[in-house]
Amino acid sequence: MKTISLAIPLYNESEAFPLLRSRLGDLCAQLARTYQVEIVLVDDGSRDDTWAQVMAFAGSDPRVKGIGLSRNFGHQVALLCGYEFATGEAVISLDGDLQDPPEVALAMLERFEEGADVVCGVRRGRSGESIMKRVTAHGFYRLLGWLGDTRAPLDSGDFRLLSRRALDALLRMREKHKYLRGMVGWIGYRTAQVDYDRPARAAGHTKFGWLKMILFATDGIVSFSRFPLRLSFLLCLAAMVPFLGYLLYAFIAAVFFHHELVPGWSSLLLGVVIFGSLNLIALGILGEYVGRMFENVKQRPDYLVMNVTSPDVVPAPRSRS
Repeated sequence: MKTISLAIPLYNESEAFPLLRSRLGDLCAQLARTYQVEIVLVDDGSRDDTWAQVMAFAGSDPRVKGIGLSRNFGHQVALLCGYEFATGEAVISLDGDLQDPPEVALAMLERFEEGADVVCGVRRGRSGESIMKRVTAHGFYRLLGWLGDTRAPLDSGDFRLLSRRALDALLRMREKHKYLRGMVGWIGYRTAQVDYDRPARAAGHTKFGWLKMILFATDGIVSFSRFPLRLSFLLCLAAMVPFLGYLLYAFIAAVFFHHELVPGWSSLLLGVVIFGSLNLIALGILGEYVGRMFENVKQRPDYLVMNVTSPDVVPAPRSRS
């Protein structure tokens, strides 16, 4: 009988956790007819009693593994931790706020049994989210699909199924700034999708504010595209052309017509301002790439584990081929 792992990162989900526990129980009851199930819960440095509830859940259900991180490392790193501790032939990742309905896992497993290594949950609708959030998310996924060196399905998040070989390939990618959606698209393998309607949060409030969204989008674009570097070069080149023409005009006027363009100080000032601004923008873009190189060179671990629910909760062995 195959083992199916459910990897779920948690951060301050105390209010939603009882309902999550109930829904997972219902899902496991359906899966138990065909599969062995393990539930990997990763507490990403929560400040409420999320970890206490994880401990209680693990104490009452031997299928539950709980990992408590030493601080808040971020959603992508917490999900990576869940992947590394999962032992199943297939691993399904979902969020603890129940915006990823656990029952959709049944349809994902059907695609897995048909031969898919990657099954992405694709959102048809996004209940409980503002128009601005929906518009920006819609635009970002299409922008990244156009710019990036990855082929993840549009409107797919981190609600997905990975086969063991796809997961092993993903875990060999060791960059520090994780954008797992793009990384999953990069590894390839046979991919399928399951469409679903994303409900509103079961309880609590989102931990993903505008600043985190901007930083997350930056990670996605910079990690999977060199286009910003090329764009900065092209902008500087395009801005240089008219001023080279102006310089040529001034040279011809002075040499052949003995006419000095002293009144052109405003044009000179405009050139200085434009080139100075473009240089600062280009340096900022270059700094994003250099900063990622700096983080990778330090080779710090992605996360630190502070607590586990039992001594046998250890990272799963995986193929290095």
